[in-house]
Amino acid sequence: MIEAGTPPEKILSLLGITEPGDIDIEAVAFACGATILREPLTGCEANIIGSGGKAIITVNSKSIPGRQRFSSGHELGHWMKDRGRNAFGCSKLQMNSEWSGNNAETRANRFASDLLIPLSMFVPLAKNRSITLETIAYLVGVFRMSRTATAIRLVQHGSFPAMLIHYEQGQRKWFLRSSNDVPSSLFPAERPQPYSLAAALLANKLEDNKSGDVRADRWFERDNSQKYYIRESCFRTGSDSLTVLLWWEDEQQLIDIEEEEERRASRRSDREPN
Repeated sequence: MIEAGTPPEKILSLLGITEPGDIDIEAVAFACGATILREPLTGCEANIIGSGGKAIITVNSKSIPGRQRFSSGHELGHWMKDRGRNAFGCSKLQMNSEWSGNNAETRANRFASDLLIPLSMFVPLAKNRSITLETIAYLVGVFRMSRTATAIRLVQHGSFPAMLIHYEQGQRKWFLRSSNDVPSSLFPAERPQPYSLAAALLANKLEDNKSGDVRADRWFERDNSQKYYIRESCFRTGSDSLTVLLWWEDEQQLIDIEEEEERRASRRSDREPN
């Protein structure tokens, strides 16, 4: 049996798994001492009960397959990362929301992503693909995962600058920038602003899964933001929650911000005494 604490990529290596289609979550869980059952659940998407070296994971059979798959990986993450606590019952809200903290739910989410969307397989397939809903749909089909988990992977490890923002009840819950491409000084709106696609979706004036070019000042309070356009995509993750994908297909805004910050840093350096 694979020991607790073993990293997801190591688990795949031990099992000889090298292709996305070979990641059988039931078989992986069994190798880790856990059995996955599917039953109708209310109040949570999945739960786990463990004793000694064995555990039972129960996943909501009423959820869509991608959600069930991610929920299975999430609970397995609890088993491998936080063994010793008797039971976890996890809601869809926790799985959508807990991506940026340092807690058991975040650790379980990251374990599920690393296990079911391993970077060694994901990065070659995502390379040079546009940061759009169409690309996410393609990768969801390959890895059989939820849109949110796949979108996070695409933003963090895709080829182009992008940002992912999650809103609950119209309020920003968390956001992620692509690594090294988007300035750390750039923060998205706390609430979807008028004339953004997300605001229209929240107001039920737009269908789900829509994309389009919008002015950057709909999302960022920066000087001259009205000069730039970004690609906005959004999709619902619940009755009062949605996720927004922003892609700088034209990177001029980011180039200008970087150059301005370099000029400011140079001016500060010139003013400092030697």
